[in-house]
Amino acid sequence: MIIFIYTVLVFLVLRFSVTLFNFLSNPKMGNYGRKFTDPVSLIIKVEKEASEADELLASIAAQDYKHLQIIIQYAAAPFSVKDATGDYFLFLEANTVLKNGFIHSLIYRTKIFNLALLSVIPTQKNVGLLASCVYPLSDFVLLNLFPLRLVRLINHPVFATANESCLFFDARIYRQFKWDERVKRNVSRAVEIVKMVKQEGLKADVLLGNRLIYFGERQLKSGFLLFSRRLMLNFSNNVLVAVLYLILVIAGPIVVAIELEPAFLVLPFGLIFLSRVMTSFLSAQHPVPNILLHPLQMLALVLLLLGNLWNRVFSGLGDKK
Repeated sequence: MIIFIYTVLVFLVLRFSVTLFNFLSNPKMGNYGRKFTDPVSLIIKVEKEASEADELLASIAAQDYKHLQIIIQYAAAPFSVKDATGDYFLFLEANTVLKNGFIHSLIYRTKIFNLALLSVIPTQKNVGLLASCVYPLSDFVLLNLFPLRLVRLINHPVFATANESCLFFDARIYRQFKWDERVKRNVSRAVEIVKMVKQEGLKADVLLGNRLIYFGERQLKSGFLLFSRRLMLNFSNNVLVAVLYLILVIAGPIVVAIELEPAFLVLPFGLIFLSRVMTSFLSAQHPVPNILLHPLQMLALVLLLLGNLWNRVFSGLGDKK
């Protein structure tokens, strides 16, 4: 038991260190105030009908960036960008919303750092108790496990993550390597592209949306299964890693609280508290609800991951989209 407690505490310190690195390095998308006129092809993915993107299209119409080609891409249709003519490709999911200046900032960041790919993680917009218990988990798990700045700073495929909801490519490079033809259309497509970008010696970057792009008000029941699948990307879709994470992060603190004297609980639970505060500020969320709802969010994490594992084992649907 003592070995398990030490393992839980070491893992907690490691997670806190990653969170602290993310907090200090502040990997957020900035509104840089620069203006550009480069043509951008904006490819919007919808599941069944174009009306799914009405809120996104309205936010695009309100942009001060007018050099846009808009293409609606249906999920069931073969994936291709042959009709896209822009100097940059911006892939967006239909449930995202853009703020003014976002596209200018994408181009500026891509030019300054000579990026082949820039992925931006939209800010969560949580409406209702159930959504507040589920959606913050994606940022919590990611920012506890992955130092985002290292995606750009270390050009090795092991430091690869991305968010499918917003992918911005240099179109010349995209056409050269034909990314759309080299990956399967599944939930881990974006991460696989980042790995290939790095393998070609090119640069990729991943940033938090910082309210420049955010998810619209989503229906939890319609996105529950997809959300659980995307949570698994933080564990490289590895079932064993996900189970070990649950043991150390959920069961571990419970065992620690039972076995240790109250005086020794200040450090571990203090680290959990500070981690929630830092991840909340990084993801543009209020820390108080996340702290108060932490037990319910951890319960939701268990249900989401175990539900995904159940589908993988018994129906084979967990890794398909």
